[in-house]
Amino acid sequence: MKGSVARVASGTFGLRIISTGLSFLIGLLLARLLGTTGYGAYAYATSWVGLLAVPGALGMDKLLVREVAIYEAKSEWRFMKGLLRWSNQAVLIVSSVLALLVALISCFLMSRGDSLVLISLLVALASLPLVTLTRLRQAVLRGLNKVIAGQVPEMLIQPILFICFIGVAYVSFGRSLTAPWILGISIAATGVAFFVGAMVLIKTLPQPIRETYPSYAIREWIQSALPLMLLTGIQIINARMDIIMLGAIKGPKEAGIYSVANRGAELITFVLLAVNTSLAPTVASLFAARDMKKLQDVVTKSARLILLFSLPICLVLILFGHWFLLLFGEAFTQGRTTLAILSVGQIANAFMGSVCLLLIMTRHERNAAIGIGISAVLKIIMNAILIPKWSMAGAATATASSMIICNILLAVLVYKMLGIHSTALGIFAIRRK
Repeated sequence: MKGSVARVASGTFGLRIISTGLSFLIGLLLARLLGTTGYGAYAYATSWVGLLAVPGALGMDKLLVREVAIYEAKSEWRFMKGLLRWSNQAVLIVSSVLALLVALISCFLMSRGDSLVLISLLVALASLPLVTLTRLRQAVLRGLNKVIAGQVPEMLIQPILFICFIGVAYVSFGRSLTAPWILGISIAATGVAFFVGAMVLIKTLPQPIRETYPSYAIREWIQSALPLMLLTGIQIINARMDIIMLGAIKGPKEAGIYSVANRGAELITFVLLAVNTSLAPTVASLFAARDMKKLQDVVTKSARLILLFSLPICLVLILFGHWFLLLFGEAFTQGRTTLAILSVGQIANAFMGSVCLLLIMTRHERNAAIGIGISAVLKIIMNAILIPKWSMAGAATATASSMIICNILLAVLVYKMLGIHSTALGIFAIRRK
């Protein structure tokens, strides 16, 4: 089982390295093409889409990973088919209505002086149904242990097409490209990747699903999905609210510089994300078998692997942050301090291990929501206080502080609920026992 996790994690890790390189290239191109203000409008709009995707997905993305794995193990194909059909229909309707509602509210509330930001937001909102349905498809493939196949369309095909489309548009229109045009190009690339991903899912679904009638347990699904939606929403607030609040208080230029620094700090987490993607089904199965010793062993080795690869990235970003930001343009070097602060928060995140995933995969999502909710409230309060005083550095301080507090709370909850030490030091605790 550990070998299987390692193989999937290695494949996901390699895929994420390529995806991170493509994402870095895209960020570099956009920063050069749009400048600080245009890139800020782009980051502001995409941050809102990421935030709205949480209620739009209704928590079904995380529910599907767990329930699809369970239904497959028990050969309950009728319920799997019913869950897939019902979740996609519900999410499509809710995300479409939500996008329309937010578009109308934005047109009413935003002033004419913010036309660039408003138009960018309206264009970005058109992608919301695609984003939410993509999350569902990825979740189903993860539940079926087709982790890498589920990630290829969005991590490889979409960014490659995006870069190609930007190149064609640049040749055709030159430097007249604006944030709304770039967002429209992004939607086109996302649409193609979505179609490819849908074809992968259709070919991957077990044959019995095609031959059976669907059965529904909607009440049970909703009861499980709502806490997961709340949990995901709080996580997105933690990830996006700093950019949204900075853009609202200080303007798109500050948000653009901060967004680039934040993108750099997120490089530290791609090892954590790669491991989590492959670890989820293993955690669920080991917990169901009550094999806590093996679970502790897998968790500790995963945490140590995460820290081993994350720490050098953190040190490089702190020591050579100026040169990293200079790649995006001279104006972005103003975010060097911001990058260093965010890197400290991210390495603390990596050190604590897969705390949130452990709670979710062992049916303790309510406890995870409590811990993350406390840190989210703290983050909003600290951002509101520190952004007016220290601008980007204030937002970074609020984000890093809340991230550290969140991980400590979740690690305590993991030990209290499961008796598992989630950090890289867990192995020493087990040996002492």
